[in-house]
Amino acid sequence: MLKQLLHYTALLDGIGVGDLEDVYKYFSAVYLLQAQAQSLIDIVSRAASALGFEVEGYIDAGGKLARAGLLSDDEFNRYKTVVRFRNIVIHQYAAVDIGVIRRIIGKRDYREVAKIAVKLVEELRRRGVDP
Repeated sequence: MLKQLLHYTALLDGIGVGDLEDVYKYFSAVYLLQAQAQSLIDIVSRAASALGFEVEGYIDAGGKLARAGLLSDDEFNRYKTVVRFRNIVIHQYAAVDIGVIRRIIGKRDYREVAKIAVKLVEELRRRGVDP
């Protein structure tokens, strides 16, 4: 899962804010952000399960990891934002705001998602848990 998430991150690195004017590149960026988000969610869910936590949803899984010291408050807040973003994209609760996509791509905020994933996988390995 981590390898795939890092692949999506590398592909996102190839997209600039100006590229988002091209509808195909815009939808590529949205898809890559959604796929990256889902990969992080899967890593968090698997980590919570591997550590024996019973969870009720994606955000609860992240909360359990935060309470166990595997995620900082900032990382947990970012994770909740990622889950909500993914839900909007997948379930189309609302139209995806192009301004949000521009900000994420322009500031390279998606790299923080990769950092969280790497940190979790490294910590699980350190604890002898197969991520």
